[in-house]
Amino acid sequence: MDAAHKQYALRDRAELSAFVNQPFRNNSRIKFTCFDCSPKYFVFGANSGSLYLYDRLTSSFLAIFPSQLGTIGKVSISHNEKQIAIGNQTGSIGVLLELEPPHVKEILSTELAPTNDGDGQPLEMADSAFVTSFCWTEDDKELYCGDSRGVVSLIQFSLFMGRNILNISLHPVLLLENRIVQIDRYKDLLLVSTLSKCVLCNTAREEFKQIGNRPRDGQYGASFVIAQPNSNAGSTTPSPPLMIVDEEDVRIFCSRPGSRLWEADLEGNVIRTHQFKQAAASRRRRELQCLQESKLNLVGSTENADGTMMVVPFQVLYSIRRQLLLVHDRCQLLIIDPLQSRIVLRTDEFTDITHVAVVDEWIYLLTGENRVFQVRVEIEGEDELQPSSGLDDRTSYNTSPLQPMLESRKQKQGVYILDSVLNNNGKQLNGKESPLLLSTEATIKEALVSVVRGKYGRNIKQMFMGYDQQQQQQQQHHITHNGTPQRPKTLNLTKIYEPSRSNVFTNGNGHALLAEFGIEAEAEEDLEGDDMIEELVRTRTGQTLGPMSNGGGLKLQGKKKFSTSLLDGYETSEDDATVRNLYLIFRSSIISNLNFADRYAKIFDDYDTESIVRLLRKLETLMEENEETNARVKCTRIYFNYLKPELLWEIDTESRQFIKNGFILCNTTEPSDRASLNRLVHCTDCGYYLEATATCHYQEIGTSLMQYYWSRKEYDECFAMVKQVPYLWRTITRYYIQDRREDKVVACVWNLADRELFERAAGEVPFQIEHWRKLFELVIAYHERHEMVCLSCDKPCARPSEKNIHDSDNTANTMLNTDRFNATGETIESLFRQWNYLLGVALSHFSSPLELLNLVRHYADNIPRGAIASSFYIRCLLLEAN
Repeated sequence: MDAAHKQYALRDRAELSAFVNQPFRNNSRIKFTCFDCSPKYFVFGANSGSLYLYDRLTSSFLAIFPSQLGTIGKVSISHNEKQIAIGNQTGSIGVLLELEPPHVKEILSTELAPTNDGDGQPLEMADSAFVTSFCWTEDDKELYCGDSRGVVSLIQFSLFMGRNILNISLHPVLLLENRIVQIDRYKDLLLVSTLSKCVLCNTAREEFKQIGNRPRDGQYGASFVIAQPNSNAGSTTPSPPLMIVDEEDVRIFCSRPGSRLWEADLEGNVIRTHQFKQAAASRRRRELQCLQESKLNLVGSTENADGTMMVVPFQVLYSIRRQLLLVHDRCQLLIIDPLQSRIVLRTDEFTDITHVAVVDEWIYLLTGENRVFQVRVEIEGEDELQPSSGLDDRTSYNTSPLQPMLESRKQKQGVYILDSVLNNNGKQLNGKESPLLLSTEATIKEALVSVVRGKYGRNIKQMFMGYDQQQQQQQQHHITHNGTPQRPKTLNLTKIYEPSRSNVFTNGNGHALLAEFGIEAEAEEDLEGDDMIEELVRTRTGQTLGPMSNGGGLKLQGKKKFSTSLLDGYETSEDDATVRNLYLIFRSSIISNLNFADRYAKIFDDYDTESIVRLLRKLETLMEENEETNARVKCTRIYFNYLKPELLWEIDTESRQFIKNGFILCNTTEPSDRASLNRLVHCTDCGYYLEATATCHYQEIGTSLMQYYWSRKEYDECFAMVKQVPYLWRTITRYYIQDRREDKVVACVWNLADRELFERAAGEVPFQIEHWRKLFELVIAYHERHEMVCLSCDKPCARPSEKNIHDSDNTANTMLNTDRFNATGETIESLFRQWNYLLGVALSHFSSPLELLNLVRHYADNIPRGAIASSFYIRCLLLEAN
């Protein structure tokens, strides 16, 4: 029987508090803080840190398991009912082993270890982390734990030879921005809902995809649901396990603000939005009969004074036989048929609800004062659907059809009618008259209704193209060599209806088009009208809609979008398959915030450098088609995180040039890098920077490239890199020191203000008195005229004063280079450019201190009073005396 003909009732209500509280012997200090149930057991966690185990069928007390974990915050029974996962309020996780006798009951624990982000930096948390959600795998060998930090961790259980010898290992799987609300699993797919978004993960391939693009802020859950349950409504046979259901029969439902649910397929694509917040005053109300002695109040008391219905926020989605969804707050329970967009049951019989658990059709509730209740959902089938039964079915963005297969065929037929009639003007197709070429107004209206209101309505914008654009396309592409017109690839409605900017494109779902034909559009809530905007703008076929250059209508841009299905395979070339894998890893790393260098390495290890470069160029194109910003930089970073610098000596010239260009791009693209370059002064003649930046990205790769070119005397390649990445002046200076380039070394060490290079040059060149004289002249020119010598063309160039440099270094942009400042905030550069430091190094390299004093006296008129400390002169006299 169809799901719309089912009726639901609550029966077998009972309070189990007397049985559950029996072990306490009137001890009011022990309170239950959480619970879970399975076909065989109840288990309660208490504020004392103990677990209380009961038989579910008889409610009899079985055992107590004390622990040192403190107040228990979360418990979960495994599928085989042999293990219980425990989480406390301070980040400890315990596992109770072997519930069945005669095994020894043992709780092994581990901690939610500090977790690093994608860059290897530890996550900082103001409060201690704690488990918010558990999810067992079907074989109970793995347990997923979501915590308050937004981290999803995997606990793997490895049994060894001895009984009850267990090794618990904790591995981060996802690093999300905020608290995990709910975790659900289907085969290799893990569904993770946080306070802000819902993420679908393929755990086997470590691929991640966000469901929908609209963020949210609040506790909202997500769950898998079987789309095609057992047809026998009155049958008591349980639904098949989720893991053995066909993929096309499984849907994802994600909670949204305003009492909405997103329905998505297993590829993570949102199919439609279900709306449950409706006005109740204008609807016919009928109480659903409860098949028990004490009838529950299901509808009557859920209406506000203004006539609107009080709807429970969809915080956690509890699954009833994978067909219905249960949501609750402190005083209400709602049971929803998500596929039919119906609230089938509601009750406010219970108060102060703190926790809920579901086993098959049984619902168990834990309320205040350790009170426990049970109630059962009964499904009854009727021969005919009563007009007034239940709540109004039309409570979704797109209402579910009573006959999905028939409606789907009808929608496809509508598309075909529009395509055939409007684009072929009722002509023969392939020499035969098509039976669907009905050009009557009624047929066209029916086709429009079926398309707009069906699932194809998401792409209704694709059917609108300007008349002029269509005519131009026909002139260019639709005339064959023999002059016979060809069918256009896109439906064109402008032959009978010319769309206006005011009434068509303001409503992306095509309702304005229906209004033009006098067809009444379906009513819908405008609370979240752009939930599906990503579906309207970016289609699954790879077409993107954007504004036309003349401001009117829309134009179709032929960008081929990339499908990121987590389940389906693709028959494609080896290169394309590899590029797809690279792109999915890239998207997964963004969503999960994890470092996937090892996954990239597994792919790159199978290719030589030339092939990798070819794949990266294809990956760049793919990223650009999917509107990724700075695609080339992102591709380069993926490769640089894998590349070993020593390989640069063995690769071909083209690949080396690709790496060189990528290195320059990685150091000149980000805003922080551009800000660092902007603060540097460059030569007005040759364009080279007078100084070097404090740091650079992928320094080892840049240095290896410089070594390669310098060793082969390809100096032009070296200086081409230095001109773009001035940090490499340090590498050039080291080569000058090695080659005893005395004409360049002095200016380089002075401009760079690098103590290590200066002291190395003074000792290895070594500096003679003429070198010191040249250095002192550079110092005086710098302090008196703010001049520095260009390291490339040796031309004097003006430079901002020291005060201006220091002030600019304290601005928001330049403070990004924090390594240019010491602990007191003084720049390292300003410390280098002091006379005391320079003379201190010079004193250690002069054979006679008096010779240095004579040189200083020669520049006495140019050295400011007090710039040289008296201790310098005392040291000179003492050394001379010795």
